[in-house]
Amino acid sequence: MKSWILERQLDELKEELLSAGFRVFTARQVFQWLYHKNTQDIAAWSNIGKVDRERIAELYECECRPVLESRSDDQGTRKFLIGLADGLQIEAVLIREKDHYTFCLSTQVGCALDCAFCATGSMGFRRNLSSGEILTQVLTLKKELGDYSGKLNLVFMGMGEPLLNYENLARVLRTISEPDGLNISPRHVTVSTAGILEHLKKLERDFPQVRIAFSLNAPTAGLRAELMPVSRRENLDDLLAHFRGHKRRRRLTCEYVLLGGVNDSPAQARQLVRLLHGIPAKVNLIPYNENPALPFRRPDETAVEKFRAVLQEKGLTVITRWSKGQGIRSACGQLAVFAANP
Repeated sequence: MKSWILERQLDELKEELLSAGFRVFTARQVFQWLYHKNTQDIAAWSNIGKVDRERIAELYECECRPVLESRSDDQGTRKFLIGLADGLQIEAVLIREKDHYTFCLSTQVGCALDCAFCATGSMGFRRNLSSGEILTQVLTLKKELGDYSGKLNLVFMGMGEPLLNYENLARVLRTISEPDGLNISPRHVTVSTAGILEHLKKLERDFPQVRIAFSLNAPTAGLRAELMPVSRRENLDDLLAHFRGHKRRRRLTCEYVLLGGVNDSPAQARQLVRLLHGIPAKVNLIPYNENPALPFRRPDETAVEKFRAVLQEKGLTVITRWSKGQGIRSACGQLAVFAANP
């Protein structure tokens, strides 16, 4: 049975190809074709001899997983439904920004955290994605951009909790930054997490330049535990103590989904200021993206502005993120695939 070449890191591919009798530089050539040139068709690898290409084709499957469906909105956001080899499906999102593109990537099929306001959580958890299944999203979205060579940001904010799939996430981060691969600086990569402290510490140790976005969403431990069951086993005070004590190169990003009538009052904004005391942080306010299957509503703009004003008056840096892609259900908290993931 052939191995899927997207599951291999460069050092692993070197070792396998050398053992099979290939020359020492062949692995780098292959990586350049796969990632830098985003060409998975072995026949097109023109600087590798025909005999070697045929041998590689005997050893490896090189194609990305197929796009089953894509949808676009009028803001340049595109959502892709990708089919996996076992019949399960995932979603990835390409977001056009003013001066760059952002890739929103999934790390799991479904999610085990069951956050009350998130459509992905309502799917339940199926399994972790392999490193190749995560990389196939990157290559698929990159192919959509054609010859674009400008700035790319990669955010692990799609389906799943990235830190519950840490080993495969780490493999992907190494391939992403590989000079012979995608050569994307870790400074342009953000990992969003509900706060899995053990793996958070690993990420900060192994990839200190990667940005962390902490999904907070409540101004008190009690309310957070109601909205995010993970808070019952990952103590919020322990997480905040870690963020206060850990020296980081950049401010922590705290993501706060504003739920109308739940966590969006000025009094709760003042609680949030106290909660974040001593943490160099910026706050991303995300007005809730409504889902008809869930009982929450988006707050009106007046409530959002009042909440924001309290934070700013107390010296916090605040960005209000009105999510793109709502019309195609690709905005924050909306990714979910049910039909093929029973």
